[in-house]
Amino acid sequence: MIGGFPEKAGRARLFVAALAFALIASLLALAVYLKAGGTDAPEAVDEARLPVAEAVGGSAEADALVRRLSAHLEKQPRDARAWVILARLQADADRFTEAAQAYEKALALSSKVARDPAVWCEYADALGMTQGGRLAGKPRELIDRALALNPNHPKALEMAGSAEYGQGDYASALRFWRPLLATLRPGSQAYSELAAAIARAERLAATALPAQRR
Repeated sequence: MIGGFPEKAGRARLFVAALAFALIASLLALAVYLKAGGTDAPEAVDEARLPVAEAVGGSAEADALVRRLSAHLEKQPRDARAWVILARLQADADRFTEAAQAYEKALALSSKVARDPAVWCEYADALGMTQGGRLAGKPRELIDRALALNPNHPKALEMAGSAEYGQGDYASALRFWRPLLATLRPGSQAYSELAAAIARAERLAATALPAQRR
């Protein structure tokens, strides 16, 4: 996740936590998905309902699953769900160019996948990492696609605010971050980090030149 609050340490903690969850979910889904033979339907595997005991054991097993998934996609290249899982695994391995390409394929193949704002955010994350962690340009456009699907999507709001902050448009960052803060639990780490980011953006917005304000 490159979208994040400006504090470097806070972004790192959020990145590690999100990445660990995404990897476990992807590996769980992949194990059951391939066991079932795969399908084009994105809803075929529900990671949230899978028992923790079915988690894979280590990197060797993960590599074996990825090889099986790649072989599956050679036979069924229109399997959008498999492309999403592969994209997540590639992103976890820091192969962001390949991950972005896999997300693009999945979104083009399935209207159901294309209606999921989370996938657009993940695509923006991967693509942003290919350009040094910047969300300007196409990643920002992908975030807008996510917001068009769900204007209140937490990750999309967080990433949109981060993109605006990175461009020096602090007032616009606040328009995304303030609604997000209202959804977080007061006292939680995420709340504290976002509140600090908002306070800093407010200070910067107050001292910005008139031309920088919107």
